[in-house]
Amino acid sequence: MKQLLLAVLVFGIAHTLTAQTETSRVTPPFQPAEARSVTDIRYNPCGVPGIVVLYALISESGEVQEVEVRRNIACLTQIAVQAVKGWKFSPATFAGKAIASRIPVAVTFESQSSAPNPFPLPKPVPQTAAAVQAEFQPVEVTRAGLPPFHPGYAFAEGTVALEVTVGAKGEVEVIKVLRDIPPFTANAKAVVGDWQFMPATFNGRPVPSKILLAFVSPPFVTNGP
Repeated sequence: MKQLLLAVLVFGIAHTLTAQTETSRVTPPFQPAEARSVTDIRYNPCGVPGIVVLYALISESGEVQEVEVRRNIACLTQIAVQAVKGWKFSPATFAGKAIASRIPVAVTFESQSSAPNPFPLPKPVPQTAAAVQAEFQPVEVTRAGLPPFHPGYAFAEGTVALEVTVGAKGEVEVIKVLRDIPPFTANAKAVVGDWQFMPATFNGRPVPSKILLAFVSPPFVTNGP
C-alpha cells in the first residue's frame, strides 16, 4: 500500500512539473515585438559598405514612436532611419498585455566588391539613462558579416529583410524571411551564421527575443552603353 501511494505521489509531482514546463514553453510571460511588414531601403549614395544598428521604439499599439541610433555611419544612418519609421509591427506583450518596447534593426549596406568577413561594426552610441534602466534590453549585435557579392545578378536588386529569433543564450533559433529577393535571400540567411549576438534581457534575466536584419543590395551597374 505504501509503495502504491508513493508511486501515485511521484507520478503526480512529475505530471505537475511537466504541465508547468509545457505551459511555460507555450506561454512565456514576455513576448517580444514582431514585424508585420517592411519596405525597401534605397541603396546608399556613399558607394561604401557598412552596417547601421537602430532601435525602433514600438508603442503598445504597435506604432513606431521613435528610431534610436545604436551604431552610426554618417552617410548611411538617415536612409535606414527613414525607412524603418514606415515599417509595421505588433507590440510586445507581458502576461498577455501589450507593452511598449524596443526592437533592434541592423541594416547592412552591401558592397559592389568583396568585403572583409567579419565586417567591422561602428562603435555603439551611448544610450540615455532611461534606455539603460529600462526593464527590457534588446538583443545586441557583437559580430557581423556581409553576404558575398554576386555581380551577375542584373535582374534584381533591393532589400532582403529577415526576422531572427535569438535565444536566451545568444544563439540563432529561427530565421523568418520578411522580404524576399530570390537571388540574394539565400546568401543573407547563410551569412547570419557568421553573426554573433548578446541576448536580450527582461528585468536582468536573459530572454528569447527578435532582431531584424536588412541587407540592401547595390544596384547592378553595366560597363557597356
